[in-house]
Amino acid sequence: MRVGVYCPAKNEIDNVEAWYTSCRDADVIVVADTGSTDGTVEKLRELGVNVTSVCITPWRFDDAFNIAQSLLPADIDVAIRLDLDERLDTGWRQVLEKLWVPPCTQLRYKYIWNFDQNGNPGLTWYGDRVHSRQGWRWRGATHEGLCARTADYHAVWSDEFRILHYPKAKNKSHDLSLLLEANAEAPHDARIIVYLAREYMYQGDNENAVKHYKEFLTMSGDVAERCQAQTNLAKLDSENQVYWLKTACQESSYHREPRVELAQYYHNQADWQQCWKWTQAALLLTHRPGDYTSTPDAWGWRPHDLASLAAWNLKMYQESLEQAGLALAASPQDSRLQNNWRIVKDFYDSQLCHTPSQEAG
Repeated sequence: MRVGVYCPAKNEIDNVEAWYTSCRDADVIVVADTGSTDGTVEKLRELGVNVTSVCITPWRFDDAFNIAQSLLPADIDVAIRLDLDERLDTGWRQVLEKLWVPPCTQLRYKYIWNFDQNGNPGLTWYGDRVHSRQGWRWRGATHEGLCARTADYHAVWSDEFRILHYPKAKNKSHDLSLLLEANAEAPHDARIIVYLAREYMYQGDNENAVKHYKEFLTMSGDVAERCQAQTNLAKLDSENQVYWLKTACQESSYHREPRVELAQYYHNQADWQQCWKWTQAALLLTHRPGDYTSTPDAWGWRPHDLASLAAWNLKMYQESLEQAGLALAASPQDSRLQNNWRIVKDFYDSQLCHTPSQEAG
């Protein structure tokens, strides 16, 4: 089995060595450089990477990735798109060779977008950038999607194979114009419309964000994306906040996020019964979905924290202490959670824990 790694790059000198170290067990490594001036090209070539300089004007992400992929030889069996700020996890080659058996044409793997302050995986989902050399292309001026050019494909899912992402702040000022371009090219592409809605939300254009999220909801049946769209609409359309969150809960039986947001809403209203109810609804879900809409906070400290606060105000002190402890265990460096646990523990110990008096002999 021959494995090829590909990507475009521009001014990534700080990432080159760690990136190359992670993927050097590939048979072929190719990079399409789009105009580096910081020594990226020279360093890559020094390490033995095949670098081709290309010019993409006007800029589009799909063109960059399709050109990079085209640099792989035709005899490559497995292609891996690995951006310069990403790393293949240790032992990846052995895992890939074990998993890649006919009729596999794509590997869906654990993609770790970021890490928390303790080095634990943060936002995580199943990536799709490991695929057969033939039959795939990238589509979309930005937020490009990998598209199969034939219906004859078969995906294998695995938690063993991992790609790790180490993001740094990048200039995203071109995202809106590129999304508008992608939307003009494919006006019925629900995936592009939901990205466009989210970009308007990021830019504070609530009117257009609401418009496009609602348009998306008329087009897509993707449960995860619909749940996130409705959860975001709750932030944008304050008059209908509860409606959107409860609709998201009804549509998705496995996402905690809208349930945690409902608990937060009732916390803000000091409605402790409802706050407790929705934290418990969230905590009943114990199998975390493997999609990018699944947030670490909702599956970590946050529902426990809200449950502890609700229980405290409902004078359910044992439950408050238990939930405060679980919140702290999920985020042990958080000073507020440390303080909350200490307050509840001290109160519980001093007021509610009684040692039976010794009986007279």
